[in-house]
Amino acid sequence: MRTLQFIVALAIITTTFSCSDYARLERKEDRLIGAWEFDKAFYRGHGQIFRDNVIDQFNGDIIEFYEDYTAIYDDYSEGIVYAGEWELFFDRQWEGDDTDIEFFLDMYFFEPYGQESFAYFTCVNLITRNKLHVQARTRHGLYTFKLRRL
Repeated sequence: MRTLQFIVALAIITTTFSCSDYARLERKEDRLIGAWEFDKAFYRGHGQIFRDNVIDQFNGDIIEFYEDYTAIYDDYSEGIVYAGEWELFFDRQWEGDDTDIEFFLDMYFFEPYGQESFAYFTCVNLITRNKLHVQARTRHGLYTFKLRRL
């Protein structure tokens, strides 16, 4: 009986601590693959108390992420599809006994002639099978994007 309890306890400990940061990163990458449409978009300039609803600038826009770390951004209002690249990575913060891990998503998109057109450097707040919430800092403020899977 004690042997069985020891084996069960060992299995639980192994399962709990075997999930490395890189395994978590791979799971998040797997969830990211696919097409995402902007559901909500907000912008808060530096020094502003309230954020502005800017979804009109992104209505109908779609970002599609591929397994080979390429992406496309379909800008509905301009009628242009931008080819791009993406990278998901993490940073571990150590504060005393507590550790915190943050995930970041960088996206670069190029106009059809190959010139870099725009980029988003974001902090991932939530990524599930159907929801993606990110914050992108700019020189003048902070965008908050909520996307949903198509």
